[in-house]
Amino acid sequence: MRMKMFAAESLETAKAMIFAEMGDDAIILSEREVPGGVEVRAATDKLGGGMVPSESRILARLGVAPPPRLVESPIRNRVRDALLWHGSPQRFADRAADAGIATGFGDGDPTQAIATGLESLINCDPIPARLIRDILLVGAPGHGRTATAAKLTRRAAVANSEILPIAADLDSTAGGAQLAAYLEREQDQVRSVATPDELFTLLKQIRDDEKRCVIDLPAIVPFDQEDMASLQDLIAVIDAEPVLVISAEGHPEDQIEAARAFARCGIKRAIITKLDVTRRRGGIVSALSAAKIAFSHLAVTPFIGGGLVPATPARLAQLLTEDAPAHVALRGAA
Repeated sequence: MRMKMFAAESLETAKAMIFAEMGDDAIILSEREVPGGVEVRAATDKLGGGMVPSESRILARLGVAPPPRLVESPIRNRVRDALLWHGSPQRFADRAADAGIATGFGDGDPTQAIATGLESLINCDPIPARLIRDILLVGAPGHGRTATAAKLTRRAAVANSEILPIAADLDSTAGGAQLAAYLEREQDQVRSVATPDELFTLLKQIRDDEKRCVIDLPAIVPFDQEDMASLQDLIAVIDAEPVLVISAEGHPEDQIEAARAFARCGIKRAIITKLDVTRRRGGIVSALSAAKIAFSHLAVTPFIGGGLVPATPARLAQLLTEDAPAHVALRGAA
C-alpha cells in the first residue's frame, strides 16, 4: 500500500489532487485543518494513478543502493503548488520545493521555504547605483527598456552619482523623445544617436570625461536570427555590460527560449519588469534560472522614482507566495 499526505486550500481541492494522482480507488485515511487549508492522507494498493513498482527492490536486484528520499512534507507541497500556480514548470517547482525542505525552513513558513529553495537555483547580482561599467539595456519590444533606463538614471541621481542616459535610436522610433519624457527633461537634455558610428563617437567623448552612461538600445526580437546576430556584433565592439530587460508576462516556454537566446549573446544579468501587472510570476524566475542569468533588479511599480528594488531570494519568494501582490516586495526600492 502506498500512502501520501496532500496539502491544499480546501478538502475538495485536496480530494481532486488525490484522485488525479492516485486514481479513483484511492482511500481517504485522515483529514485535518491546518493554517491556510487542510492536510489529507490518502492511500492506494494498486499500481497506476501515481503508483510505481518498488524502486528499492529493482535497485537491490541490480546491486545499486537506492538514493535518499525526502520525507513527504505539507510545506513542500505548498511550495510546489504555489510555484505551479505561478506558472513554473513542474521540474523547477519540484527542485525548489525539495531544496526548500532539505536545507531547512524555519518554523514552517512556506515563503521562507521558497526563498531557501530559490537560493540553490538562482543567483542575485544587483547593479550598483554608482556604475563600474557603462550599461547597455537590451530586450524584446514592449518589455520596458526605456523606462528602465530612466529608473537607473534617477536612481543614480538619488545616490549623488550621475549616469548619462543615451537613446540609441537606430531604428528611428523617437526613442530620445520617450526617454526625455520619462525623465521629465527637454529632449535636447537627453543624448540621442541615430547610427552606430554616432554612438561610438559619443561613447568616446563620455569616457574621455570619465563619466558613465546607460544606453537604451532598440528592441531586439530574441527569435530573429538577424536581430540576435546584430546584437552580438554590437556587444563585441562596445565596452559596456549588456543587461537584459525582460517582462514577467508571457508563456513560460517562450520566456525560457528568449532568456537562453540572450544568454548566448553573453548577457549575465537581467532586470524583471511588469511584476506589478502580472499575477503569475514563476515562468520568468524559472526562465532566468534555466539560462543561468542573474537576477539584478525587480521593477514592481511603473513610477520612475523608486521603481527598482534589488533582487534577493527572499523578495522573489514573497512574489511567488500564492497570489501575493507585487507591492509586498517594494521595500528597499530606489
